[in-house]
Amino acid sequence: MAKRRLGAIGIVLVLLGIAVAAVGSWYVIHARPKVGATIDTIQIDPDTKFVISAEVDSDNSFIELNRKGETVWQALIPHYAGDKGRPAIAWNDGAVTVRVDRGNHAEVFALSMESAAKLGGFKLAPDHEPTTTQKTGPITVTDHIRSYELIGTDKWHELVAVDLNTGHALWAADLGHWLVTDAGVETPYVWVIQANQKRWFNVLNGNENRSLK
Repeated sequence: MAKRRLGAIGIVLVLLGIAVAAVGSWYVIHARPKVGATIDTIQIDPDTKFVISAEVDSDNSFIELNRKGETVWQALIPHYAGDKGRPAIAWNDGAVTVRVDRGNHAEVFALSMESAAKLGGFKLAPDHEPTTTQKTGPITVTDHIRSYELIGTDKWHELVAVDLNTGHALWAADLGHWLVTDAGVETPYVWVIQANQKRWFNVLNGNENRSLK
């Protein structure tokens, strides 16, 4: 009799285990992050592009490398700092950097162009935390060797150069309190416009050339 009762209990435990596993599988399937609306599309060449999307029911975002209509890789990242026509991304053949906002931190993520593996990353302007990306003006410009990140508030602004291959910061330049309204790269300088004045910074070390207007 005891053996029969133990056998019955064993069957119940097995069935319970199957039910729990099924519920667990259902949760994993339904809890998997889902791609939402497209935020922006960044064309690399005629066949290749980045697609930045929101995650459904979350503040996170997706970045996808798409080639000829096929997904090469897709990565879930913290909230993408850019928006349509205001890119927060830079790339070369080996890596892509993405500007994100996570909690009270503005950060740069570096991912492998081949696999989306994380290569590096860091917080921008940690001395000024909490930080978030400014709501207007440029965020990221690039010469495809480095990315140049702009961050600031109505009290301060910084320009930070990032090595695209490593995701490491190279230098930072203090821009003062003036709003940055435009920025770009004309090698060997990265330039910003503040208070209708164009300022030029050496791409290698961040030194400002005040003789250029």
